[in-house]
Amino acid sequence: MLGVISNSDGRAESVATAAGIFRAAGADFVVHCGDIGGRHVLDALAAVDGAFVWGDRDRDRMGLMRYAHSIGVDCLGLIGDFDFGDKKIAVIHGDDRKLIRRLLDEQSHDFLLCGHELSVEDYTVGKTRVLNPGPLHGSQAASALLLDPATGKIKLVPI
Repeated sequence: MLGVISNSDGRAESVATAAGIFRAAGADFVVHCGDIGGRHVLDALAAVDGAFVWGDRDRDRMGLMRYAHSIGVDCLGLIGDFDFGDKKIAVIHGDDRKLIRRLLDEQSHDFLLCGHELSVEDYTVGKTRVLNPGPLHGSQAASALLLDPATGKIKLVPI
């Protein structure tokens, strides 16, 4: 099980809440799709096995990367690419529409996880399913997402 969050914009308490829900649901790994908002948010992500990509609002990228490394959180840079079980997963923030188009044109991933947009997204292009958990901050309906890559089942979690 994979936990997916985005757009925390410095709200460490929202990340901690989501991490607790993910842990209780049996999530093995948590991915933050950018707009972290500060090093203190990474402390909440360190409570679970997690990783993140940079968002367009993450100005101190090198500082976030160094701090994440010091506490055992993986910084995936602008594009994360990993296998989870037998599924190929890409992670981006989602603000670069050309990058999204390129990844969808390549058709080399089973899932493309992204954030940026202030609404939940779930659509498929070819074999690639695009999932956006919605924002942890910046919308009236803060949310996160649980994904079982093996079955493709998702559960939207209000935060």
